[in-house]
Amino acid sequence: MSQTDDTVPGAARRPASFDVLPPKRCLELLSSTTVGRIAFAGKEGPVLLPLNYRVVDDAVVVRTSGSGTLGQLAGSDVEVVFEVDYHAPTARSAWSVLVRGIATVVENTRTLASVEVSRVVSWVPGEHALVLSIPIDQITGRSVG
Repeated sequence: MSQTDDTVPGAARRPASFDVLPPKRCLELLSSTTVGRIAFAGKEGPVLLPLNYRVVDDAVVVRTSGSGTLGQLAGSDVEVVFEVDYHAPTARSAWSVLVRGIATVVENTRTLASVEVSRVVSWVPGEHALVLSIPIDQITGRSVG
């Protein structure tokens, strides 16, 4: 028998499950897409931005402009939260993965020249010479459906 919200007449079925995802599955999901959101406490208050990324080794890597909003993270030791998600409304299923850490500037020329890092491409026009890395030390995820 399916679950419904008994407090609302005619309410739709509730999803069958809600699960905390193991780190390995979180990493698989994080690696399966290339657009996420980064959040941090900026100079003028909370910041939440969508951006393109790639998982390279054990880090989320993004390219940005040194003069843009994300440029203020360079050398700041500010903790960030990086999030990716997916939802299928008709199936009433979804997942979300969070990575927490300090975004650091990638300065190693060998790393910057690597094929993996060169595949990090921003959809925003302009120069994106600043490469930031968020280590995947703290990763959590949830799924429903």
